[in-house]
Amino acid sequence: MDVSKRDEPEAAPDGLVEASYCTTVEHFFGPSSRDLIGRYLAPFLDQLIITPTELLHSAKCQKRLHDSGRTLMNAVDKIATLQARSRKESPAKRVRDLHALIGQASRKIWDDERDHPLPSVKPEGFADAVTRLPEAERGYGGNRMLADHLTQFKVWKDKIRQLVRLLDLCEGSAAFPLVETQLAEALRSNPALDQLFGIAECVEARCNDLIDLWKGAWTPRETADPVVADINALIARDRVPSVKASLEFALLRALAGKVPLRSAEPDAEIQAVFDMFRRMWTGHALIGGAKALALLEKRQARHLNAETVTDLLRDRKVLADRLLHLMTLCGLAIGTGNRETLKTFIDHYFGDRDVVPRVVAGQDPPVPKLQTLTQLHRALKGSWLPEDERAAHAGLVEAAHADLLKRSRLFEQIDKKGGGRSQKVLTLLDLHRKGTFIDGIAVDAMRRQIEIHLRDPGFTADYLQCTPGTDRDRKVALLSRTLATLGIAWTA
Repeated sequence: MDVSKRDEPEAAPDGLVEASYCTTVEHFFGPSSRDLIGRYLAPFLDQLIITPTELLHSAKCQKRLHDSGRTLMNAVDKIATLQARSRKESPAKRVRDLHALIGQASRKIWDDERDHPLPSVKPEGFADAVTRLPEAERGYGGNRMLADHLTQFKVWKDKIRQLVRLLDLCEGSAAFPLVETQLAEALRSNPALDQLFGIAECVEARCNDLIDLWKGAWTPRETADPVVADINALIARDRVPSVKASLEFALLRALAGKVPLRSAEPDAEIQAVFDMFRRMWTGHALIGGAKALALLEKRQARHLNAETVTDLLRDRKVLADRLLHLMTLCGLAIGTGNRETLKTFIDHYFGDRDVVPRVVAGQDPPVPKLQTLTQLHRALKGSWLPEDERAAHAGLVEAAHADLLKRSRLFEQIDKKGGGRSQKVLTLLDLHRKGTFIDGIAVDAMRRQIEIHLRDPGFTADYLQCTPGTDRDRKVALLSRTLATLGIAWTA
């Protein structure tokens, strides 16, 4: 489930680099700085099983970082380059300034641990210990005590369990946001998520867990740690906004990766991305906003390109199958870029005015052809094509459908078949249910045929023959409801 660091900028929120620009030691301990530290020192943090806040408030952890070779230097080079570019400064100068700030921050924590040690506290006394600190020092001092307390937990899930317990103990106190921030940072770790949810079979499975948890609608299962249900309950009560933000971050990071959501097969992956889009849609907004939409569009664009779409359509040897599959892809496409790619294929096919008649050419029975045209018509009418193009293409399909319906003499053939009036009505209704008639003129013609049969004095007797008395009302109600969907009123 790891995501390459090259994908981190894609998953990062807009403005993060600018917001994390530090000029003082105090800025260095701010939330944006911790966010950037978590992104560019993730392997080191996961190796020590610590969060960015723990790293900043522990002299022992910082010593491990300074002794880890080029880990710190490489992270500083990347961050300084991004920050310098955002302000059009010299990268070399920003690297020097950032190293100087890091040195000052490290000296501060080392000096404070030597000269101003804080007492070790038990979980039950943590909230009171933070409250007793001067208000201006609660953030820094509280995080120092919390970092010291968390050093005993060497497994992510154990640390997260303890943080959830602390949240319960700190409810309503000044310590609550400090603990919630640490929990949120812990949930950014991929190894931590693996321990909580279990190893994901595919990226889609991990994303589904993150979405459900973000919504506070996660369903417990045996392969997951029980603490996930506790976190879900906190989210459902809207108590942990930072935790939700971290889950959103983890979701965007997964979407920014190169590993397929579901499959390397284009059709399956295009469908998977669309399904993910629907799951991420909350009714009024998309989880992750415009950033998430761009990542989903980019994922689909790996397959919705001219070469791949050509191959997908070429695999369909029958023209009707090609057009239907093209419209299926249109219904799944996310983003203007992918839609523009598919529109070139639509323009290519419907630029030939003979394309629809060729769809229904051949010796096949008329009903399957009519159903194919109905499918194509519905797809066109519900598509995102401009109104004039949608109407023009749908008009071609309507004309071909009307011509085929006339040539096949379908209604006359049904009338000539044996069986009573009720059988003919049921046949027409079954054909309609299977999508044989295009909405509009064709459905109106079918409706008129049904009404002719219903006016026959013997229709009701024919329909109810051999039906036991106990089932008569049910059978009448069923037909009445079905006819009502067509705007036909009927009672026995």
